[in-house]
Amino acid sequence: MFYLAKQTKAAAEQTRAATEQTRAATEQTRISNAVAAVSANDMVLRSLREVHVLMLQFPGSRGCFYDGKPLPEEADERDAIITIAELLADVLSNGMHVHREIPHSTSAEPWEAYCRHMLESGPVLQDLVRTHLDWWTYLPALLPANQSA
Repeated sequence: MFYLAKQTKAAAEQTRAATEQTRAATEQTRISNAVAAVSANDMVLRSLREVHVLMLQFPGSRGCFYDGKPLPEEADERDAIITIAELLADVLSNGMHVHREIPHSTSAEPWEAYCRHMLESGPVLQDLVRTHLDWWTYLPALLPANQSA
């Protein structure tokens, strides 16, 4: 009887230890998910800053993305704006992907709203995405509905 009581006590201690390990693993997973979400968001924002720095190198280019300014007529300026638009579309689409794949990302909804805003504000970006619907998986669904392809 004494041996059975000792085994029962040992089993109960093992169960408590396993429960504590499960709690610790759950907390570690929660923390890892939070760190992954913050790191992913930081990476996307760093990429966006690089595109904004590029816009600073081409005065007036920001208006093509934020103020509805049309694509310039002059070839070199036009090429620069199209290249910036392609880079911006890459960043927006990558951000959508990252935010959908990272659990517990609290910035997923704001990022999607930002992407919608960018597509509504910039005819250059709109036209680029509409012309190449299969290049940026997440962006066509965010295009304004009032424009036809």
